[in-house]
Amino acid sequence: MASVRAMKPGVRQVWDRTRAVDAQHPEALDSLLALAIFAGAAISGAAGGGDRSADGTFFLLLAVGSLPYAMRRRAPLTVLVVASLPVLALIGLGYTSAVVGSGLFLAAYTVAAWRTPRCLAAAVGWVTVMLASVAVARPSALPPGELLTNAALFVGAFGLGRSTRVRHANSALLKERAELAERARSEAARLAVSEERLRIAQELHDVIGHSLGVIALQAQVGAHVIDADPAEAKAALVAVSSTSRTALTEIRRILGAMHDAAAESYHPAPGLASVRDLAAELTGAGLPVEVRTVGTPEPVPTALDVTAYRLVQEALTNVAKHAGRTQATVTVRYEPGALGLEILDDGPTDRSPTRHAASPSANASPGHGQLGMRERVAVWGGSLETGPRPEGGYAVRATLPFGEGR
Repeated sequence: MASVRAMKPGVRQVWDRTRAVDAQHPEALDSLLALAIFAGAAISGAAGGGDRSADGTFFLLLAVGSLPYAMRRRAPLTVLVVASLPVLALIGLGYTSAVVGSGLFLAAYTVAAWRTPRCLAAAVGWVTVMLASVAVARPSALPPGELLTNAALFVGAFGLGRSTRVRHANSALLKERAELAERARSEAARLAVSEERLRIAQELHDVIGHSLGVIALQAQVGAHVIDADPAEAKAALVAVSSTSRTALTEIRRILGAMHDAAAESYHPAPGLASVRDLAAELTGAGLPVEVRTVGTPEPVPTALDVTAYRLVQEALTNVAKHAGRTQATVTVRYEPGALGLEILDDGPTDRSPTRHAASPSANASPGHGQLGMRERVAVWGGSLETGPRPEGGYAVRATLPFGEGR
């Protein structure tokens, strides 16, 4: 028993090498198989057996019956038919056919494993005719017991080959499904990355747009008072510097969240709690902003909290860009299952990108900022209204539902 266990790794190694050769050079392995069948049949015939001893005719028939196995997988049905004819001749002439005849079982297996059911049916029919012919023409060479044994072996070879074909088909199907699943996972990962990049781009747009709007407003104030009040102009430049540094810090935070190395220093995106800080920043820059809260504040989803802040930020950025020296009011309204936002100002009513053109159009397309706001609101199935106020100024009103019934 110990010696058998010691040989197992060697046998396994030989088997693995054989499978590797079979996968890379199947025709070479089939040629070796044909040579092995010929050599085994020749040795068996030389040792005696059958009614006639081995002679030139015997070896010629062996060669004709063995060579087709070199094409076993390329044309298995043809190999079965061609290889069986010399076997029938050997049986009819009284030579032994033990080894070369056993090769027919391998040919039958190959037909079932590599060919269609129609070829399999043809092979079964041929084997049936062959066995019946031997049983009728020379019953002494194939007694009833041996006939049944050979028939059973052929049935087993066909069945084993068919099960191998089904197993290979199932393996190919599983492999295809695995590849499809892998492609689906890759596509999902790619979409997730695209969505994350889009979110980051939106965040960068909000930060940069707001900061540049504030900087532009402060620069305008500084340029206006630099001659009359240098101190106020200096304060405006200091505010420009502070706003720039704040914007750069937030941009680095947003981009840093994309890298694992910066994940520990990531800070949550601002929410409604930061609206008053935003208002104070703009007020210090020359745009007075008043913040009002209506209703009882209640917790809202984190993503909606960020969306609300970005909407307010974008609306106030547009005020700073287009309204000049004016004032604004931000109203945050808590309703059952929804959050309402209202940003009002008393500046010019035309907020289109072409308002400074010679002939402004009342139907001009909104800028990217308003498009971004509409996309954010649409995610929550809410509503957004923007436009001039009857009493003067501009209004942005948004409703963001987050309750179960939204």
